[in-house]
Amino acid sequence: MTKVYSLGIRREDKNRWERRAPLAPSHVEELVKKGIKVIVQPSTLRNYPNVLYEKAGAIIQEDLKECDVIVAVKEVPSEYLYNDKTYIFFSHTIKAQPYNMAMLDEINKKRIRLIDYERITDDQNRRLVRFGSFAGYAGMIDMLHALGDRLLAKGFSTPFLHVGYSYVYSRLESAMEAVKAIGEEISQVGLPDDLLPFTFAFTSDGAVSQGALKIFKLLPHKMVTPDEMVELVKNKKGERGILYGTIITSEHMVAPIDPEKKFNKSEYYADPSKYKPIFCEKYAPYISCIINCMYWDAKYPRLITIRQMEELVETNNSRLIGVADISADVNGSLEFLMTTTSIDSPLYIYDPKTQEVHDPTTDQQYMYRDGILFLAVDNLPTEFPREATQWFGDHLLKFMEQVIKSDPKLPYEKMTDIAPEMKRAIITCHGQLTPPFEYITELRKKREELTTRILILGAGSVSYPTISYLARNPSHKLTVGDISIEQSKKAASYDPECQTVVIDVKDQEKLDEIVKRHRVVVSLLPDELTILVAKSCIRNKKHMVSPGYMSSEMEALDNEAKQAGITLLNEMGLDPGIDHLEACRVINDATSKGGKVRTFVSWCGGLPAPESSDNPLGYKFTWSPKEIISGVTNDSKFRRDGQDIYIPGSEVYKRVQPVDIFPALSLEGVPNRDCLHLSKTYGIESVNTLFRGTIRYKGFCQVMEAAVEIGLLDTTSKSHLAPSAPPMSWNVAMRHILPIPQSEGIATQELLRRKLRTRRGYPSKGYDDDKITYILYVFEWLDIFSEKNNIAQCGNYFEAFTELLKTKLNLLPSERDLIILHNVVGIEWDGGKHETKTSTLVYYGSKDQSAVSTVVGLPVAIAAELLVENQIKQVGAIRPITKEFYKPMLKSLHNEGITFIHRSEFDKI
Repeated sequence: MTKVYSLGIRREDKNRWERRAPLAPSHVEELVKKGIKVIVQPSTLRNYPNVLYEKAGAIIQEDLKECDVIVAVKEVPSEYLYNDKTYIFFSHTIKAQPYNMAMLDEINKKRIRLIDYERITDDQNRRLVRFGSFAGYAGMIDMLHALGDRLLAKGFSTPFLHVGYSYVYSRLESAMEAVKAIGEEISQVGLPDDLLPFTFAFTSDGAVSQGALKIFKLLPHKMVTPDEMVELVKNKKGERGILYGTIITSEHMVAPIDPEKKFNKSEYYADPSKYKPIFCEKYAPYISCIINCMYWDAKYPRLITIRQMEELVETNNSRLIGVADISADVNGSLEFLMTTTSIDSPLYIYDPKTQEVHDPTTDQQYMYRDGILFLAVDNLPTEFPREATQWFGDHLLKFMEQVIKSDPKLPYEKMTDIAPEMKRAIITCHGQLTPPFEYITELRKKREELTTRILILGAGSVSYPTISYLARNPSHKLTVGDISIEQSKKAASYDPECQTVVIDVKDQEKLDEIVKRHRVVVSLLPDELTILVAKSCIRNKKHMVSPGYMSSEMEALDNEAKQAGITLLNEMGLDPGIDHLEACRVINDATSKGGKVRTFVSWCGGLPAPESSDNPLGYKFTWSPKEIISGVTNDSKFRRDGQDIYIPGSEVYKRVQPVDIFPALSLEGVPNRDCLHLSKTYGIESVNTLFRGTIRYKGFCQVMEAAVEIGLLDTTSKSHLAPSAPPMSWNVAMRHILPIPQSEGIATQELLRRKLRTRRGYPSKGYDDDKITYILYVFEWLDIFSEKNNIAQCGNYFEAFTELLKTKLNLLPSERDLIILHNVVGIEWDGGKHETKTSTLVYYGSKDQSAVSTVVGLPVAIAAELLVENQIKQVGAIRPITKEFYKPMLKSLHNEGITFIHRSEFDKI
């Protein structure tokens, strides 16, 4: 009995716009005449309706399992990959694309013979079956409309707006007529002078580029060389009614490193390491619109990197309005292509300064934002589905009968029953890669090495802006680790591709296992745990960033870190962190010009926004309550008028002073920790006054002073507060720490009044009646005198008091916080002149993200990125105090809206 061979044509279901098919009804009719059974899955989206396939002799049915060969356009979901079949489709696997490696593994697991259209080539390696020209047609037409939209938002009405997106035209011919019409308009009225000369750069001269150029040449145009384009722009010679086009090939992208040599295409493709990129510097500043059509591989230099594009914009050296990236290669030849788009939402604006993407799904005003217009639709040919299908099928048909009737069970080397063009396109068979594609395995490994893995330990709210910032760059692969899986999952929601891991960093073996898989580690853990992370980073030779203070234990790791060749970057939050960056910028600028720093004062504090400071303490928690309250009793050291002063922790809140940054805000502050080391750190050993302080609204400090005085911040274990002790009201717990006359039944409030009154008569320490009354009022509000409100059985008064404050001082979701950072630098210049420079940062949070989380989470993220990009050369246990930190970081922070107000005033003589 003669075998009836069968072909299945799969219904495309990747998105609603995918209306193409690999074969049209006319091609099916030819196959049926040759005795091949053709089964077509029904589709109401396909441009050729089911009835036409049926008339051509196909069977319309859902099930394709009986088919010998199944063809499709786009990737096939795993549940529709059937064992031991032959599939033909665009697999997007030949560059080891990460997003399709799971599919490739599934294909091998099911012993599928996979043929990829992209690799159907002749003896000269020229592609034979492709939609390329149609991608060029649609991409160019769509970009013309997109330019019209973008220029309108910029205040320019241009003819570009009068052509529609490709899909609105029933035929390519109709679209081309519309392009000719706007060409006539450009010839007659021209473009605005501010846009001249308007230059288009087409990368590569392949089929995609030729398709785009065919559309471009329907417009009034002049083709010039890249060097002629540069001269046109430099000399402003462009005509109003002419568009200028240039073709960028490999000789315009790179040049030999050896200045004695000339460009050699064969040599470059064989060994790109002998060449250096030149496109960004030589040509990019002169281009209005890039039409990117080129194939790119990671072994070749990029046209423009993220940093290069940022620098072009920062130095006002870019006139780039838009990019049509028809190649749709994310982080490819144009590294700043952050994501592909769809026909539904084809455009976005990319801001090189912030690396942010503004698109219509999240920002209705996106078209008005600063940045570069991007069109990066990854299925452009489907905008001309009927013509694209007919063209594609005409080139595929001649190979199909042989493939359908071939034996997929033969060993690869004996597959002589199909044309060599098709054999060259077999990527897998018999559960493994075929010899021509075994390189994919090695390429996967290399891609894994190129992927930058960043580990974030600690999944609290500070991690959210860290993750959001780093996730903007698709080449960053993030892992969030925390002891709580719930916390990790919540943090990971800020990056859908982020991995999570449950980790107790005290488990050093497991910590090492995780750390060694990453390039940079961000520790948002408490200082005592960050030390464990730092030691693991040394063992595994990985960089680390932390917002925590540089402890003596961390400093002791300096030599080990240097020997390991790694950076342990500490104090990279707000305070310390951003304060260092700004202080060193001002100080280094002054000293480099001959100035001497005589005074340095820095105030910083996280506060509720004024409208949210609606409680007697004027305070609400926006980060770790325990860290905030424990800071109340930190010892303090500072210098005033040449005298070094030491304040024990128990006395710090007695040194409250007004802080007059803004007359409209009633602020006060106290000394913050030991800052004397900053004289050496900042290189200002001769400074007369050196002070760091913590800011609060007026009233908070005197309450904390009283809390210290009566023992509410005592960390000594108390048996009556043990978890196993009987429940106890706050009133009773207070009487345990207040002096109680045995013979009197005195109210707790009065006992507290007497306790505080004992200091009367000592103005520098004193508690006058008004102060005592206010403290009692606050304690009453806190329910500290309540017989019904039980104290938390936490073992000591510090923990219990912190728990009480947490219940009373929570920032509600509808409320916002702010941070204030205020640096004052006194500079003495030659001739006795004295200048005071102030740098003031005020940053408000939002309902989605607190200010404190943002100003701590963003600096560590930016620093981590600098380490990833090898921008930081200093190794060891360090602080961010040199120019290699403050120059790029202050710029990046400014781009994120974290900006200082600078003022300067000379003393009047």
